[in-house]
Amino acid sequence: MTDEPIDDEELLAWIENDSDNWELPDELRAPSNGIVENFSIIVLSSRFTSSVINRAVGRLIIDGAEFSSWFLEEAKGRENSLRLLQLSETSMRLLRPCWEGWKAYERAHEERPADFPTVEVQNLLAAMDAAHEGFRTSRGL
Repeated sequence: MTDEPIDDEELLAWIENDSDNWELPDELRAPSNGIVENFSIIVLSSRFTSSVINRAVGRLIIDGAEFSSWFLEEAKGRENSLRLLQLSETSMRLLRPCWEGWKAYERAHEERPADFPTVEVQNLLAAMDAAHEGFRTSRGL
């Protein structure tokens, strides 16, 4: 918990110096307002998915929902403006490697339909595991 007040200049400096700024792909902007939910819909409705990927996506849905609830119910009342801004970027930061892993997996399926993309599956699952841990550690778990 951080009680120190943050002024607008500090917030703007953080935004301007944020080197991990990611332009959200259009595919993740709809149908809902939540990028975790949109990612999940894309993966679960794909003809390329598998049961192990579906389980990882299910866990990601739960993680994202628990993080959102925690953010709205607890963090907003305890954290300063800078920390809230950083936390508000959590889903995007954690989902980016998942999205990149998914796109690599999808490309591998399209380019080599007869081969199961083992490396791509491992990379995608590793990204989703990292997101799982990231959602937990952001909440102090």
